[in-house]
Amino acid sequence: MSDYNIIRRQCQKGDRRAQLEFYMLFYKSVYNCCFRILGNPQESEEVMQETFLKVLDKIDEYTGDADSMKRILKRIAINRSIDICRKRKIRFIELNEGVEYTDEPEEEEHIEMQLEAIHKMMQLLPQGYRMILNLHLIENLDYADIAVQLQISPSTVRSQYIRAKQKLVQLIKEHYPHEQFIG
Repeated sequence: MSDYNIIRRQCQKGDRRAQLEFYMLFYKSVYNCCFRILGNPQESEEVMQETFLKVLDKIDEYTGDADSMKRILKRIAINRSIDICRKRKIRFIELNEGVEYTDEPEEEEHIEMQLEAIHKMMQLLPQGYRMILNLHLIENLDYADIAVQLQISPSTVRSQYIRAKQKLVQLIKEHYPHEQFIG
């Protein structure tokens, strides 16, 4: 039996030490997931705490390994973060279907070297753009899943994603004019 399964079973019994260990296993990825969407440390912390309380309260209902629990926690955190953004009245603008889109191959090692700079520029994007970029690129959700989560059409997700990428490239070029970034 894995350490995770032992911890989960102890959590089912209400063991506070096991609950802390459970929290320690997953808190970083859940917090980062929230922060990428919300962009606010306090709100991200709140959503993370709510997520853990919700899961620990019903831990008996969850099965699977640590990876499946991580996916469950992140899904709950994403949904809650999106709900908060809806309350802020983040609007997604319907754009023309005729937007041109070209996918250029990204140089993974080059992106990794400049990840911090890109992350900083993403924080400057409007929240709706940032949310769609994060859900698609970091959380690996497809357009249809994002559309369901945000209650908008897949074509709006796609066009917002394209606009967000364009805006991100523009910000990078403005703030790092002498650097060679994405393709």
